Amino acid sequence: MSLKDFIPYIALAVSLTALYFVIRNYWRKSGTHIKGQFCITSSAYAEDKYVSSVTLENFKDRSVIIFKVFLRIGANYYIELDDFEHEPKILKPYESYTNHYGPVDFYCVSMNRIKLNKLLGSKKVKKSLVLSTSHGKYVVKEWINRWDPVYDFFKNHMTVSVIPMRPTEGTGYYGSDVKYLAKLRTEDGYNKTIPVYPTDDNYPRFERFRLTQESLSSRENLENFLTEQAINGNLKCIDVEVIDADQLRKKTYGHDFEESFEAEHYSWISYIVIGKFLTAWSNIRLYFINQKHKKASKALHRTRL
Repeated sequence: MSLKDFIPYIALAVSLTALYFVIRNYWRKSGTHIKGQFCITSSAYAEDKYVSSVTLENFKDRSVIIFKVFLRIGANYYIELDDFEHEPKILKPYESYTNHYGPVDFYCVSMNRIKLNKLLGSKKVKKSLVLSTSHGKYVVKEWINRWDPVYDFFKNHMTVSVIPMRPTEGTGYYGSDVKYLAKLRTEDGYNKTIPVYPTDDNYPRFERFRLTQESLSSRENLENFLTEQAINGNLKCIDVEVIDADQLRKKTYGHDFEESFEAEHYSWISYIVIGKFLTAWSNIRLYFINQKHKKASKALHRTRL
């Protein structure tokens, strides 16, 4: 066969390829395709459950103008989450939008209070995000598939989610071994923070004097010691404030984290095989513990009756 015999097939292949890209480009720019996700939360300080966050993601190569965002509960209840009537939200092509919400005092319809806890907490009641757009009503039908190591933990208890604990920007970065933070204020109004570590009695932390073991024994002793040095002219400052770093970390992180352990390396085989076995054993053990507590609770309830 000559080359001329293949020309019709080549032309057909080129035409089909061009048609494929035309249809694909038309699909990208036509219609609306938005995925969404929301989280329903309860708080100890709020009687009603509420939506704590919403995420929307535009999967089309065209912008979408959003006027309002609702959470539809069942077929007829719409909770208004966002109102962009005065300044519409423009969700650009392939752009995402996330908003976080605080607890609510209550929900109302006209001048009456309505309670939605039963419906919000029920898994049988369907809930969907509904958008008021420039093309009318749009119901978000697809869920954004997020992933988190916590999900894997329930399948394999050897999964560990590690959270970096960072100090606040105003505090500064001095490491986890720092014991005190000495804040010095000079005559020109300059503030300086000097980190003090447990072994600084063996290290010249200050130019004209050394710290003693007694001064490092408590925050008050260190503050009095530095104040005395400032009075004697060994420390150029007009005000001294010492902060206990352990107490500051406990206040910032909500825990003192006194216990620690070294991370060990596990192979994929150990993680999959041993991890699955330990998870199954842990689940069985937890089941029997819960059954024991249920029996104890029922027995206690009968004795009270």
